[in-house]
Amino acid sequence: MKVRGNLNMEKSKKSYHHGNLREELIEKGIEMINEVGEEKLSLRRIAKMCGVSNAAPYTYFKKKSDLLEAMSDYIWKILAMELAKTRKKYENSEDLLVKLGKTYVMFFCENHEYYYFIISRSNTKMDLLSEFSKIENSNQSAFNILKSEATKVLQKADVPNQAIQDKIIAMWALVQGLVTIMIMNDITYSEIWEEKIEEIIKSVCIVK
Repeated sequence: MKVRGNLNMEKSKKSYHHGNLREELIEKGIEMINEVGEEKLSLRRIAKMCGVSNAAPYTYFKKKSDLLEAMSDYIWKILAMELAKTRKKYENSEDLLVKLGKTYVMFFCENHEYYYFIISRSNTKMDLLSEFSKIENSNQSAFNILKSEATKVLQKADVPNQAIQDKIIAMWALVQGLVTIMIMNDITYSEIWEEKIEEIIKSVCIVK
């Protein structure tokens, strides 16, 4: 991965697919949208990028909209897996919420193309407020991990329910904003971002 400014990260993009054609088609589709825009995305062009027949993508996706939905689901599912790993690793730590926030930020900073794709979507369905969401999709699953752990921390601190909702939205806005700032090319910052993420999250999210 390309290192930007004072962001100290891995130099190569994480690879999450394992020689699976469906996942390769999704990855190439995300790559194409980031390079030339959604209007130029087509199953045939992706097939050519993957070196397979024009008919091959139709085994998995009947139309372009199916591929777009699969791309979004793919990204959120991977993020949910990463957040679940962090939760398991730090489940008994007072810093669990901060670690989850850092995982979110680092995931998208290490995978810029995923972030650019996600923020380009106008049809993302997510319930920010309900304790038990009726929405069942990968993006809701990822957010629910952050939401459930934040709720536990805030309830333990006797924060009122309405304030909990507001703080959860503020926390999500914080990590989303950090990603946006950190992947900008021309941002000057004297610190190493990766070393400051937890400190920044703590300064905003920890209940006094």
